[in-house]
Amino acid sequence: MEEHKYVLLKGRWGISITIIGQIFDKSTYKGESIAVDKGIFLSFSKAPIIKNEVFCEEDRESIYKAIKMVGNEIEKNAPFHNVVIHICSLQYSLCYYQEEAMIYWCSKVFGFRFREIGSEFDYLNNRYIFHIQNTW
Repeated sequence: MEEHKYVLLKGRWGISITIIGQIFDKSTYKGESIAVDKGIFLSFSKAPIIKNEVFCEEDRESIYKAIKMVGNEIEKNAPFHNVVIHICSLQYSLCYYQEEAMIYWCSKVFGFRFREIGSEFDYLNNRYIFHIQNTW
């Protein structure tokens, strides 16, 4: 199991998101998964590590989107031809979660360079705005 924490601190504000997951060879994986990209599949634990943890639709969509953004890097660095990324836990405050944490997790697990993601704090809406380019 791979556990990585994404942290961003800016002035008085900051975020911290921990993602715990595993990767599997699709040919031996027994669970359900959805295709994200060529040779990349995604699944979510039916029994998360933290009691009563639920992966909401927004979590699922953000993770899917992030994996899709770095799909070329995952494909180049994956130890299997068809890889399943199985998410076991997402630990964050509801106001924190963004795609950048999943991109960070993938960079650590698959060994590619994590590019700095520009960010700014939107005081009017009380949230961070991330500038993620769709081409990794």
